[in-house]
Amino acid sequence: MSLVVLLAACAGDDTATDTASTDDTTADDGATPTTPAPSTSSPTPDATDGTVSDASTECPVDALEEAEPPIEITFWHSMAATTGVELESLIEDYNASQQRVHVTPVFQGGYAETFGKYVNTVRSDGDLPTLVQLSEIYLQPMIDSETIVPVEDCIVASGYDLSDYSNRLLDQYRVDGRLVTMPFQLANPVLYYDGNDFVAAGLDPADPPTTLDQLEETSQALVDAGVVGSGMALEVDAWPFEQWVATAGEDLVDHDNGRTGRAERARFDSDVVGGLLDTLQRMHDDGLLLVTGRGGEQAGLARYIAVAQGEAAMTIGSSATLGEIYEQIALVPDVDVRVGPFPGSGGSTTIGGGSIYLTNGAGDAERAAAWDLLTWLNEPPQQVRWSIGTGYVPTRTSAADDPVLQQYWTERPQFRVAWDQLATADHGGVGPVIGDYPAVRDAIEDGLEALYAGDPRSEVQAAMQEAADRAIADYNDRIGS
Repeated sequence: MSLVVLLAACAGDDTATDTASTDDTTADDGATPTTPAPSTSSPTPDATDGTVSDASTECPVDALEEAEPPIEITFWHSMAATTGVELESLIEDYNASQQRVHVTPVFQGGYAETFGKYVNTVRSDGDLPTLVQLSEIYLQPMIDSETIVPVEDCIVASGYDLSDYSNRLLDQYRVDGRLVTMPFQLANPVLYYDGNDFVAAGLDPADPPTTLDQLEETSQALVDAGVVGSGMALEVDAWPFEQWVATAGEDLVDHDNGRTGRAERARFDSDVVGGLLDTLQRMHDDGLLLVTGRGGEQAGLARYIAVAQGEAAMTIGSSATLGEIYEQIALVPDVDVRVGPFPGSGGSTTIGGGSIYLTNGAGDAERAAAWDLLTWLNEPPQQVRWSIGTGYVPTRTSAADDPVLQQYWTERPQFRVAWDQLATADHGGVGPVIGDYPAVRDAIEDGLEALYAGDPRSEVQAAMQEAADRAIADYNDRIGS
């Protein structure tokens, strides 16, 4: 099959929190194939079989020293608002810190829109960027596209030390034991709540709910006290649903979440998913859960506005929104913004956020320059600055131990919550690898909408399973798996 059809098979909407729309990326079966790109399946490093030289060919890190400066590279990114300002400021400082490389950052919209533009560039045989930033849900299609150089090749070629990274973070982006893409913006879901509402209801604001059962009980207490109309505000979004499943120790798809083999079937027919749907439907029907809509910026912001305006006391969001929230909090009187761990089921949340891919459209010098930028962005000083400015979790243990970040976390402990819940969880933490992950999320969100509209839970669960399986099978059929 053609690379065009393969990428079109999975180009679609991202999470509900990604507000950008995607360009039309559906390819006709008769579309003209692009020239196949080099495979990403170079061997696992082994000093006895010459693989190091293979890695040096794919990622010639020494080429930067031999090239005439400056080497121009293009970086497509998906960071907007506060995170976009901080990222472009980092890139500006990198450019100013040396004369060998000049990076041009190009904002392409949210993750879904960035991926859509990447697909369209491949379809039109256009010039790929040197680097592209995408969320974790695009891992499988980017591998299948054969348009990337796994960063494992750069690691082997340069002898880069990974000991300062947690294995759980690296495992999120490893497939078949090889690191495919470079971690950068590590996010986690957390509970946002108004401490003043807790006090008004006679609850301890320093003791937020930490499980789904406690979330329901706390919501009931807040409503019974007449403090808010609903305890919790949520948009129709697959991410919290996935996290509740993950923290219960369940996989979202078969084959160990798509990591010991290509995902072929969803696991939405489990008792864990049935119980979760029962709880969400009950909370909605009892007036404890305010649903703020599905998709787009309006639905994403509405849950925070509901808390700010006293309609609800709690919501769930990404730790990466902390920087933006603190920029705006002065505009909202009488709200005591607190942050607690995701109220799950004992296990770890999965790692969210995203990473940066090195494309194989780049020449030797550009690949070496890109690797230089990727390592610089992950150095502890940059990770400290990035974490403070945005709320993203540091990728490096030494960054988390940095006195500047430790002091900041002391002053604003809300920024530490996401790091702590990843560091202390006893299981889980590695998300699924799915070909058409956006379509699987659509199946979840379609189900949640039907659930809140009053459809029987058993029918909703069956429909979610059927739709997700169909999306997975369609993708696999398209790529010939």
